[in-house]
Amino acid sequence: MAIAALAATFWLLVATARLMLNPPAPHVAAAQPPAPGVTAMPARPCHIWKAYPEDYQDNDIEGRPAPKEHPMSRSALVAGFNAVRPKVSACYTKYGVPGTAMVNVVIAKSGRVSKADVTGRFAGTPTGACVEAAVKTAPFPPSDGFSTPFPYQLR
Repeated sequence: MAIAALAATFWLLVATARLMLNPPAPHVAAAQPPAPGVTAMPARPCHIWKAYPEDYQDNDIEGRPAPKEHPMSRSALVAGFNAVRPKVSACYTKYGVPGTAMVNVVIAKSGRVSKADVTGRFAGTPTGACVEAAVKTAPFPPSDGFSTPFPYQLR
């Protein structure tokens, strides 16, 4: 519960900082012409720190380049799961229970498997625990992280 409150506070601070750096444009009625001798408001809002926010969209608040996304490629995902197939097969050899072990996998940004939970028929069984331990050793490259179910045939 405390983590949720901390996350909510963080995003509130982020939103406040963005509003401070990029204030909304003042509302100007389109049908009302400017007073005589007064020039019209500029089409783009101006601000002391950033004249045109859209020019800075690739930078973070301090003007540094924003981090680029690094999605997990499908080939890297399959390669990581295939790398532990021999260990998963050893689970079948050890316990001799055939079937499909569906594993819900969470891959951290570092590439390590942070969570592997077997669901269905093998959940809470020695075979399921063995498969979970095997999948937690799967190697993946660093990325934005990923979460997916993955089936392993035990035969």
